[in-house]
Amino acid sequence: MELKTGETYIAYKSDNPLKNFKFKVLEADDLFFDAQILEGLLNIELWKPYTIRLTNDLGEQKFIETAPYYVEEKSKTARFLVIGYLLERRKFVRFNVESYRIPVEGKQFKGIVENISLGGLKIKLLSKEGEIEEGKQLFVKGKIEGNNYDFIITPVRVGKDFIAAKFEKPAKVTSEFFYKCLKLLENETLPVSEKRKFRRFYVEPFNIIVDTPMGMGILYDISLGGMKVRLKRTYEVDEELLKDSFAVSCFLPSKNEEYILDCELLNRTEDNFIQLKVARWDEQALKLISRIL
Repeated sequence: MELKTGETYIAYKSDNPLKNFKFKVLEADDLFFDAQILEGLLNIELWKPYTIRLTNDLGEQKFIETAPYYVEEKSKTARFLVIGYLLERRKFVRFNVESYRIPVEGKQFKGIVENISLGGLKIKLLSKEGEIEEGKQLFVKGKIEGNNYDFIITPVRVGKDFIAAKFEKPAKVTSEFFYKCLKLLENETLPVSEKRKFRRFYVEPFNIIVDTPMGMGILYDISLGGMKVRLKRTYEVDEELLKDSFAVSCFLPSKNEEYILDCELLNRTEDNFIQLKVARWDEQALKLISRIL
């Protein structure tokens, strides 16, 4: 059994890593383990697969697939079935965290995290000295909210202004680094103070395509108050037309469904984000939000 009694780990829901929890192993064998849940008890769904990242004795990334089958809320304990082990996972949900400007630096470069997953990250380079070789491990330092994280990555693709790399070790540090990045995103989904308070949900990983008079992009977050869209392509538009409500198309690739909403423009930023208010909660708007959430 790779999990060690008394050690702390983080488990991520395999199809939605924002659903995660931190736990300490109380007892373990080859097929089952018991745990004390330290954070994220409400994120546990029975019989749903979760992924735990480790590093084996050879220094290789290793992933445990597990599923909780019993939870005791009063004592905050849970029991888990070990589904299996994998040496590598190629399909992870990636999260864009560029707007948080999380610093990462190595001996030859300085940059910020552009996007991140349980398996690795993409670094947007701010400066670079010398060549960075693909496949050659690098020691890097990251920092989130005053906390330092030292770990090793292996670049798998190096461009003029970016490094795409997989995490190596220590697994406990890289998993915690990913966990803290997700916590920053979760803060965006907490209730925000507007004229009314709505809960916002981060949905960018679902790749919901939004077409507006200002341009086409991806739905970043949504609430009963409106939507935030990251524009990938912009259009020229008469600003006078934006003073009234306008039609917005939202396409869900996973369901092959399109919804047309009546929206108003609230705000537009220099980094191509737009904030939209849903002007009329008709059948189309209600169906869209029920499909997403």
